[in-house]
Amino acid sequence: MRIIMVSGGEYGKRVVNTVAEHGFASSMVAVFEYPDETPEFLDDPSSLVPEPVPDADLTVAAGLKGDLNLVAAEIAAKSGAESLIIESHTPTQLPDGLKNEIKSMFRGRITFPVPFCSLEPSGDRYIDEFAERLGRPLLEIRSGARIGSIRVKRSAPCGSTFYIADELSGSAPEDAEILAGEKLHNYPCLASMDTDPGFGDTHLHIAGYLTREAVKRATGIPGAHAVVDPEVCQGYECGFLCRDVCPLVRLSHDTVTMGEHAVIDPFSCGACGRCVKECPYGAIELIEGQDYRS
Repeated sequence: MRIIMVSGGEYGKRVVNTVAEHGFASSMVAVFEYPDETPEFLDDPSSLVPEPVPDADLTVAAGLKGDLNLVAAEIAAKSGAESLIIESHTPTQLPDGLKNEIKSMFRGRITFPVPFCSLEPSGDRYIDEFAERLGRPLLEIRSGARIGSIRVKRSAPCGSTFYIADELSGSAPEDAEILAGEKLHNYPCLASMDTDPGFGDTHLHIAGYLTREAVKRATGIPGAHAVVDPEVCQGYECGFLCRDVCPLVRLSHDTVTMGEHAVIDPFSCGACGRCVKECPYGAIELIEGQDYRS
């Protein structure tokens, strides 16, 4: 696979470095970087398309503001790429109007992961090859009283998962989820703290939920999570409001499912508390998780 990287700012540099250091260095045929001072609105985005643009299969854009995303789309089209990934980690980075312009410019397969660490395989050959290694964090942890070994099976594209894995080594498994959240902030995660109306939460928080979920699933310890009392839940009366307000459900995850009553996946739950606050029947509470390991 041949990859062109188009990046902007500190976040974009992190992504380029992670892509190069963790499996795709030999696949990168070009890196086009744009400075932070580049205007958000461009009279002629084509003027910033470099010459020459090499042939590629996949173009990945990270850290770009405003019309620079149109530049990335033009680069992708000019390269002959079949697939395009354009991430956003702030609510205003990639509005719907801009996405529609990009779709009109690039006729191949496009995905817009929000944030980038939510990227998963989607059925496209080149996007999936990228997403097998970089995207939604996935870990393998072996532990007893202490965490002995950690393998990063898939890292967030910014590289935070590798940093967190190093920091978790030797810690107690029951402390790993909280420690992972702290280390994500220490990295630091550069996602926005502005609330995204589409999620009802911030991109930084979403990144934290996904990181902690990876740790919880790998240790088998769900930590703090929301639990539904099936005797009190009247989901069909309220329309399963808990599902509607869950940020991760809005990210297309099965964090809350519907049956005779609502069921919350303890490993996916980010313990944000929105469902607890919004449940009209008081059927949901936050609890500390028990050890689910066999």
